[in-house]
Amino acid sequence: MRPESNRYTFMFAFAVCAACSLALSVVSEGLKDKKEANLAFDIKKNILKAVDLTSPLPKNAGPASVLDVYNKKIEEKVIDAKGQISEGKSPDDIQEGEALYPLYVYKENGRIMAYCFPIIGKGLWSTLYGYFALENDAMTVRGITFYKHGETPGLGAEIEKGWFQNNFKGKKIWDTKNITLIPVKVAKGKAKDSVPVDKAPFYVDGISGATMTSKGVTAMIDRWVNVYEPFFETVRGP
Repeated sequence: MRPESNRYTFMFAFAVCAACSLALSVVSEGLKDKKEANLAFDIKKNILKAVDLTSPLPKNAGPASVLDVYNKKIEEKVIDAKGQISEGKSPDDIQEGEALYPLYVYKENGRIMAYCFPIIGKGLWSTLYGYFALENDAMTVRGITFYKHGETPGLGAEIEKGWFQNNFKGKKIWDTKNITLIPVKVAKGKAKDSVPVDKAPFYVDGISGATMTSKGVTAMIDRWVNVYEPFFETVRGP
């Protein structure tokens, strides 16, 4: 076989590709446990961020201190579609397809401060993953985070910025006057310029140039607030 032949070139390229693929597979499999551990840590960190701890974590807090705070202050629960707590179950026990939902309860000195739950939905280019937290009154937003998405930097990706997430704090999902559920929505532009005054508690400022991402955030909040409403109804009481 002559080195310059097409057959030789093809065989050489195939061998290199096969070797590289095998090496990448071995490395990927070897790092699988570490990647899963990092994801689990990131999720816990975002839950702590969403519930807005009374004593915030230091910016340089390492995994050990984050997990210590999480284990001390967050109680993991599972609820069913009727809002009933499934005793003896943890979020890790939920199987795909089950009508069971994780709930994270933030406590300080035994007192419930907030309820947190995951929110998932479609943005413009990607699936958005985050956490949404309510005060212990089950009416007022305490915080929101997004820990994974693929939206456009400078546009839809603004959902991960502090200015956008802080908009949600103090907003409402429950209209006490009309006794009805109104999940908080993202306005088009500034809420004060486009929303009636009596509706202002249920809207946050939108992201300029990211209409589809904003609509996606509104839709995902609406969906998951309604999923968890049977539980929150029991918290608010009659």
